Amino acid sequence: MDREARAKKVMFQRVALGIFSVLVVIAIVVGIRSCAKKDDSAKVTTVKATKAPTTKKVKEPKVAIMGECYVEDFENYCKDLLPKKTLYVYKIGVLTGALINDKYINYQGNTYTAEERVALYKPDQLFFLVGMNETENDTPQITVKHFDTMIKDIKGVSPNLKAVICSLPPVAKDGLDGYGTNAQIRNYNEKIKEYCDKTDGVDYLDIRDIMEDENGKLSKEANPGDGAHWQISTTKEVAKSIKEKSDELKYK
Repeated sequence: MDREARAKKVMFQRVALGIFSVLVVIAIVVGIRSCAKKDDSAKVTTVKATKAPTTKKVKEPKVAIMGECYVEDFENYCKDLLPKKTLYVYKIGVLTGALINDKYINYQGNTYTAEERVALYKPDQLFFLVGMNETENDTPQITVKHFDTMIKDIKGVSPNLKAVICSLPPVAKDGLDGYGTNAQIRNYNEKIKEYCDKTDGVDYLDIRDIMEDENGKLSKEANPGDGAHWQISTTKEVAKSIKEKSDELKYK
């Protein structure tokens, strides 16, 4: 190869090498910028995630409702209004003492008292709606003692139990067979409220305004005809009140 040809070849190689070097530099710069953009994006995402509002998660409480016929109506007509994990324990005409002593509930092949059945459930919250069938005895202190016994016994297996005693409802007129007068019922409610006010972990839920008329009697709208029980619409309003109280207790 002559000198002129060699000179042209060397020149070509130098030009090619120069172009290659420029391309490498461009590639490096683009890569660095691309990485920088990814890093910035990651930082923004992280900041947003950190600043996003958080919602306090509260578990769905296990709720037990103990009582008489009113509780049966809750189970029949109000399941969609009450907490999902609700156990209904009731007996028509039951007395508070019988909830402690009488074995009448069949569960998993055994027979238990109402108190024992609730204890097996280990509830977070316990609502009582019972006592009407003993108001004519005019001995509210005995009823209160029974409430206290049940709450203490069930707390033995559920130490963080929150208990609520619902007020006893009015009747349409005095003299109904098996029930006290409205004055006697009010006396029971006063003693129950006093107990709740002085006892930690026990609340009083007054439901009377849902069904009481201006004279302190069961209203015509709430009365199904017998003067003591409730229309389904009234039962649902009471169930809503219990649900509101249950939701309130979740955050305490």
